[in-house]
Amino acid sequence: MLFLAIMGLIVFLLALFSVIYARQTGGGWKFLTLITILSALVTIYAVVKLPYWPYNQSQQSTRKASSSTSTSASTSKSKSTSLSSSQVVFNEASTKRAATTTKLNEENILKQLQSNYQSIGTVAFTKSTKTYTITPTNKKYVKSLKTIKSYPSQNQKAITTITSNFKSLSKSLQKNLAAGYTIQLLQPDTTDKTLLSVQDGQFMTNNFK
Repeated sequence: MLFLAIMGLIVFLLALFSVIYARQTGGGWKFLTLITILSALVTIYAVVKLPYWPYNQSQQSTRKASSSTSTSASTSKSKSTSLSSSQVVFNEASTKRAATTTKLNEENILKQLQSNYQSIGTVAFTKSTKTYTITPTNKKYVKSLKTIKSYPSQNQKAITTITSNFKSLSKSLQKNLAAGYTIQLLQPDTTDKTLLSVQDGQFMTNNFK
């Protein structure tokens, strides 16, 4: 705008002098007058638009502030989106790690139970119901369970020992895994009838009574 103002001023001055000279000599001053007026208008417009005036500085500051605000908002939105995506990925990874840890713990406890009760019978784990099932297969143990169940009043001490052991085992499962896991003992010579079942230290089934 400064260059335009200077050029407009030069043309205006030249045209003005030409008009004065043409009036004195009687030449075609009307066309030169039109050039003078146009150059004056251009000069005035260029001067008004110069950035040195307070009005133009205020406009520039407003535009800069608006641009800065827009850029800041865009940057904040981009950071927010990035943070949200990172949080989703982190949560998914945490869930997968927790599931892997739980599965590993379940398998380790199953192996330990199988080792501890191998002289009594077999131990299996049903993940859908979170249940560890002991199936008696040892003939002597099967016979003992049948006797205890047939004559409970004469075998209260044995019943107390078995129930106490299973209650402690259930609490151990709750401590090392989580709440909701069940340990059950099947009735001898069956695969679907429960003799004893305990969950979180509470008896769900007790067919010794």
